[in-house]
Amino acid sequence: MTTSPALPLKLAVVGHTNTGKTSLMRTLLRSVEFGEIQNSAGTTRHVEAAQIMLRGQSYIELRDTPGLEDSVALSTHLKALQTQGLRGRACLEHFIENSAPAVLTEFEQEIKVLRQALDCNALLYVIDSREEVLEKYREEILSLKLASRPILPVLNFIQDNAEQLSLWRAELAELGLHALVEFDTVAFDFEAEKRLYQKLQTLLEAWYQPLQTLLDHRAAEWKQTCDACIAQVANLLVDMATVTVSVDSGNAQTDLQNRVRQREQECLHNILFTLKFSPADVQMSNLPVRDGEWELDLFAPETLKRFGLDAASAAATGAAIGAGVDLLLAGLSLGTASLTGAALGTAWHTGRRYGKDLLARLRGDKILCVDDATLNLLLLRQLSLLRHLFRRGHAAQTAFRLDDQTSKAANKIPDGWQHQLRKIRTLLNAKVSADSREYNLVISGLKNWLAGAV
Repeated sequence: MTTSPALPLKLAVVGHTNTGKTSLMRTLLRSVEFGEIQNSAGTTRHVEAAQIMLRGQSYIELRDTPGLEDSVALSTHLKALQTQGLRGRACLEHFIENSAPAVLTEFEQEIKVLRQALDCNALLYVIDSREEVLEKYREEILSLKLASRPILPVLNFIQDNAEQLSLWRAELAELGLHALVEFDTVAFDFEAEKRLYQKLQTLLEAWYQPLQTLLDHRAAEWKQTCDACIAQVANLLVDMATVTVSVDSGNAQTDLQNRVRQREQECLHNILFTLKFSPADVQMSNLPVRDGEWELDLFAPETLKRFGLDAASAAATGAAIGAGVDLLLAGLSLGTASLTGAALGTAWHTGRRYGKDLLARLRGDKILCVDDATLNLLLLRQLSLLRHLFRRGHAAQTAFRLDDQTSKAANKIPDGWQHQLRKIRTLLNAKVSADSREYNLVISGLKNWLAGAV
């Protein structure tokens, strides 16, 4: 019977300078704060460890190491020792413990890496797959193999790089490294993270079950995280589709606008918090964010245009609706009611959607509601946000800008939205409470639909 190894599994994250080692750490740890990331060599100068926890216990200890800078010269020294009969780990240990002071100074950063290679259970060798396959990388791998530890190459920056990836795969196979993983630390894909753990399982048989336990936990955690973000959007849409403001307040238009803005800002804050991102990660040029708040006016006509919606039609419809509200309420001038309708598109086409009962209530209650055009815009904004953040690595340095999604397809309202919206509107028409069975059924159906739309 195989004895389970003692936790945690120690993994040294190694590689040449500026290949994304700290970036890999951030993405695996779900932390935008770990270490320092710069687009320059030698940013990491010391070994820094961090834990991946499960139920209060450290399962994996990741050790971020300095970049290997002069691998060819290092290899020359190690090969000289091998000619003296030193092999494998003995060669590295002798080099670290018995080299002259000048050599130790020359290879100060490399020695930090080699110490971790000797101490850890396995190595994650991070490769910038955009780079050409050069001799220095071959020498790095050969030097690291002397530690007699499994090496899992991690091919980073893989987007639109198929030809170079093929060259790297061929070279790694020549070096005897057939198990590898493509893992982009900027364009995150949970399936790639899952494959990373699965490849480690093949390399570390004794750790198979602990890694499977961790993998199952991470998969469940990721699903719960995505579901929580989708639930935030579902609740936002239902809240805004069912919110009403009394015209008697005197500032109905402003009150309704403010409630929509504040509720959307709250949703944005909660999503960023759930995914462990900061407000600085989302700065849309069309819908900029500062300190977690959308900057562009949600109700400006140009906002609709930028999302592919028909602003002119929406304003015209709003004006017509405004006139209808004026006749029903008999408390506003025709001009005031038309302005309210043009700005908000408040209420709905008179009599078309809910018939005489709702119109009678409108006539008596004197309320304003958020229109379909505004709800369509809220939906598109939230879908754009989720689609990006679900695929964003915690090492990404460029803030999300909506201009990156210029195609009309990215702004197309998904099929089935109108059906969902009709079901949501029934909650307002029937004044259904938030703890009712009908309300929960609508929310559940909307969450399932959003999960498919994302």
